Amino acid sequence: MKKKFSISAVFILQLLFFSCANQIPPSGGADDKIPPKIIYVFPEPGRLNFKGDAVTFRFDEYVDRRSFEESFYISPKPKGEIIFEWSGKEVEVRFEGKFANGRTYVITVGKELKDVRGSNSTGSSYSIAFSTGGKLDKGKISGRVYADKYDRIKILAYIRNVKTGTEINPAIQTADYITQTDDNGYYIFTNLPSEEFELFAVTDEDRNNLFSKDFESISILKSSIKIQDDSALYSDANFLFRNPVMNRSGIDFLKELEADTSGYIFSNIFGKDEVIPCDYRFYFYFKNNQYTKPEIINNFSITDSVKGKVYKTIFNWINDSLLEVFSNEKFSYSSELQIRINLTGRMKILNYFKKLKTAAKNSSGIVSGKILKENIHDFPVYIFLINKDNKFISYSRKLSDSADFRFDEVYEGAYIVFSFADENDNGVYDRGSVEPFLRPEVFRIYDKEIKVKSGWNTDNIFIEY
Repeated sequence: MKKKFSISAVFILQLLFFSCANQIPPSGGADDKIPPKIIYVFPEPGRLNFKGDAVTFRFDEYVDRRSFEESFYISPKPKGEIIFEWSGKEVEVRFEGKFANGRTYVITVGKELKDVRGSNSTGSSYSIAFSTGGKLDKGKISGRVYADKYDRIKILAYIRNVKTGTEINPAIQTADYITQTDDNGYYIFTNLPSEEFELFAVTDEDRNNLFSKDFESISILKSSIKIQDDSALYSDANFLFRNPVMNRSGIDFLKELEADTSGYIFSNIFGKDEVIPCDYRFYFYFKNNQYTKPEIINNFSITDSVKGKVYKTIFNWINDSLLEVFSNEKFSYSSELQIRINLTGRMKILNYFKKLKTAAKNSSGIVSGKILKENIHDFPVYIFLINKDNKFISYSRKLSDSADFRFDEVYEGAYIVFSFADENDNGVYDRGSVEPFLRPEVFRIYDKEIKVKSGWNTDNIFIEY
């Protein structure tokens, strides 16, 4: 009997342990596809003269505790540890360090919060503000991050110490305020004090709210932002992670190319029914290239199967494996091009063959507008039109003396308008750096896609600096 009692006792202890350690949702019922909701919070949003040392959240269902704790931010952060005490669908968050007197605090629950049953995340952040004094700070900073994805991006805001003038290092210094973007890249800080702020956008892969330079990316603002009572709102604090203009020497450029059936030649020819403008430039990347440049060039041809014409081509080697090819004259309208590369010798016989069509004569439009550059009088401005569906279709202008721009014969389609002030006149957008600390050049992305239609003039595009 004693042995049986011992086994039963151990079983009961294990059952109690696992019941406390794991959140197990009720079984049965339909699949849960609805994200969790916060149905109660204390102190209530906008509370003044708050005297407590803890905040409470209650949810409409069981939530994943770790996801809440990892997505919980308070700005500014009190000293000491943050302690989470759970009870069913409710959590009390206590702070070892006391709240400062007369201070506005902003609590954010990030978009990673998810429920237990269906692992449904909220997809958007939730914020409240309260004050330990008699008023709430009113400062706001908002903007947009331009990136390929937004699931890990955080915006870090630091209060600058103007007296010391020391530079902020987001790799080792914890931000005073932290927020996230929504699914379209927009973000906002609210209830900020009257201070001067330095902002950074970081791809926080390890979720430590710092910049880990070995595997994370960072973007910097052109200038710090000063919040004052009489100018408490600052918008257009925008960050750029990926330049819309492709860098031909970068790895991202190669990722845009598509492999042929051999897996040896990658190009910006994407399909047999593809239609290209008549000034299109071709790019070919030869993976693990074992051929000499003359071997490739001497066995390369572009012919017009409709007119029976062989085009004279210009070859520009960007590096030993990446080749740019274009004709010394525009391709004919409404024709079919045949591109061949026949290689033999060092490898097995390799026959590359692609067909594609050129655009019709009436398949282009005009895009025109003006750069309003009140604050950048001395710098040339570059402006680019970049096709959304094929980034290899792009047009550019450098504006030095004139503020007006006009693009003729723009191939029909949807375009992004990207512009930057070229402060060092090197023709390339410089995005700045943390170490050494260098500010980026000013950029603008037009807030709407440009729809270019054949025979139309899309005008009145104003880009303000």
